[in-house]
Amino acid sequence: MRIAICEDNQAHANILKGMVQKWAETEKIKADVSHYESAEQFLFYWEKAGKYDLIFLDIRMNKMDGMELAQYIRRQDRAVFIIFTTGILEYALMGYEVSAFRYLRKPLKEKDVLAALKKVHHEIEEGRQDAVVIPTGDGALRVFKNDICYVEADNHYIIIHTKEGNYRYKEKLCNVEPMFPEPVFCKCHRSYIINLHHMGRLMKDTVEIDNGDTLPVSKARWVDLNECFREYYYMQR
Repeated sequence: MRIAICEDNQAHANILKGMVQKWAETEKIKADVSHYESAEQFLFYWEKAGKYDLIFLDIRMNKMDGMELAQYIRRQDRAVFIIFTTGILEYALMGYEVSAFRYLRKPLKEKDVLAALKKVHHEIEEGRQDAVVIPTGDGALRVFKNDICYVEADNHYIIIHTKEGNYRYKEKLCNVEPMFPEPVFCKCHRSYIINLHHMGRLMKDTVEIDNGDTLPVSKARWVDLNECFREYYYMQR
């Protein structure tokens, strides 16, 4: 499990890192923990560092703050778990925009940090196990649901869109729809079911997906999609 801590107070960072390492040792989980002293430092090394599973973000930092950094991260990665650490609860409402997993209030309590780590690890492991099997020309392929950005109906075919590639096979959308239940998946249009884990900005008639695609949102589905996203977001807290 790869974890980043973005915290400009070295003492706070050391305390949090110690809690994470203690949890990993107790649970016998391999954890690679990196500390960044600022949002700018995180961004400088992010591309080289590779994908993180979880990022702890201090909200109040000099220059670029944690909320700004989270917005930038979300434009690149919808899957990573973000946990804010802050002493100001007023920021909590802003977390809706960046799908924050949790808020931990400073001074951090070990039981809260351990509970959050346990929940994140459970979500990651569950996501790795939850999959669908789709037919291919030479057999079948297992695709993890967490990796699916959206499902598209194209005449009599289904297209499974992932960041790694797309998979097309003959089937009706009504037959595969039960495999993708709300609130994690939700229809934005009669031809599209999106994974809210990969949903970016929702506008009046379109929704951005983090693989770079923009999908239509029908008038009939706009209210339901908003409600579905709120339910999904609060389910993560």
